[in-house]
Parts: sequence; structure tokens; C-alpha cells
Amino acid sequence: MLQGLLADPRVPGAVAAHAAVTLAAHRRQRGGHALARPLDGRGLRLAAAAPAAPRCPDGTDAAAAGVDALVGLAADALGLGDPVAGRLLDAAEAVGHPSWRTAVRIGWVRAEAALYAGVAARGLEPAERALERAREAGSVRHVVKSRLVLAVVRAVAHPDGAVLGELDAIAEAADGAGLFPLSGPARLAAADLADTLGGPTVTGSSPNANDRAGDRSPEAANGRPNGTARRRHAAARTASVLYQLSDPLGRGLTGEPVRASARTSVM
Repeated sequence: MLQGLLADPRVPGAVAAHAAVTLAAHRRQRGGHALARPLDGRGLRLAAAAPAAPRCPDGTDAAAAGVDALVGLAADALGLGDPVAGRLLDAAEAVGHPSWRTAVRIGWVRAEAALYAGVAARGLEPAERALERAREAGSVRHVVKSRLVLAVVRAVAHPDGAVLGELDAIAEAADGAGLFPLSGPARLAAADLADTLGGPTVTGSSPNANDRAGDRSPEAANGRPNGTARRRHAAARTASVLYQLSDPLGRGLTGEPVRASARTSVM
């Protein structure tokens, strides 16, 4: 559908611009930052060429698409190791669009930029702001994704059992809402954090509170996979489902070489 909107010259510029940045986001979530970048660039050009129109708080206008394109280009730059991400985010913020969606997305990528730069603590504030705006708007998807971004930043900046429990809770919330592209990264981040902590692989708030990381093998003494292994297995199953739902190009992106940290990108 998105490709059809881009191919049809009768589609209004603002709609085509949103289609371009949305398709770019799909490519990026599969690890295809290199393929997402020209789509974001196309979205930016389409937004700039669209007739002037009032800016909508719901973010459906051409100016909002332009901001989304700048944010997408910043995320693409992070995944490709290009240092221009900060300038692109500054440009997106300078637009001053009234949409809560654009503000949330800027917060996500600023937090991700802090992770890439190795200064995770600097990502806490933008991630917290994004979560606050998402909750004010009442968007389930944006709330879950903002929780995930904040939890990943916390897991790197201040790793502890509370963050582990939050990541498990986010995975369950994402599954419950059908947000499978978010549940997989949440479980992988939880598995990585459990390995890092070297203590309980789950917290008392988790449904698998009897798991312990003391047994670091794939199977615990009772022959069942331990908590870390179960998280990874669940994430792999989710990835398999998403692979089947992807278009042929999206499936092929699974093998595209990207920076190691880009595999957990949620943008």
C-alpha cells in the first residue's frame, strides 16, 4: 500500500511524504538503515514541495512529515555510523511542530543517540519526556515504545533488577497489544541485562520468578530452558512471525550488514 501511494502521482504531497517516512521506518526496523535513508530523504523533499497548510496537532500535515523525515534521517545516520544525527535532530526540533507524535519521536532518537555515543545517562531525560508526552496523548503504541526506550537507556546507564522487571513487563504489554515489533527487542534487552547482572534472571514481579542466572547453561537443572534462554527463544519466535509478514525486500534485509548495536533499534 505504501509503495502504491508513492507511485501514484495523484496522491497529495503530504500523504506521499508520510508514506515515504512510514516505509522508511519499516525498513529501518528490519535493520535496513541504508535503504531507509533515501526514503526519508524522499519524504523530506515531498513535504517541502507540498502546498502550505496549517500545522495539525495530530501530525497529519506535510510539515509533520518533514519533521518525521528529519528524525528518520537521524536514526538512519545512527545505524550507519554517520555523525550527522545530532544536527538532524536539532533541525527537527527547531521546526517547533505542535504534534505530540513528533516530540515523542525526537525524544526516542535523542535517547538512542546517547546510547550510540556511549553516554547512556544523557538519554534518560529525552526518554522520560517522550514517555510523558505519549502518556498525555493516550497512545498505547507510543507509551509501550517509550517505556522500552527508557528501559533500555536505564539498563545501560543504571542496570539493576528493577529495570529487568520493567523490560519483562514491557514485553508482556507489547504482546497484549499486538505490538510484536516491540516485544522482541524488549525480551532481547532483558536477556542481555540478565546476563550482565549475573543474579536472578527475573525479578519478583516476573511470571518466572523461580529462574536463576546461577545456572548459565541453556537449560536449568530441571531440564527446562532458563529465563535468559526463554526470553531469547520467545524473541526468535516473534522475529520469525515478523519475517513471514514482511514483504520480500523486508525479508532480505535480515542479512544486511549493520552496526552491531543497530540490531536492537526500535525506530
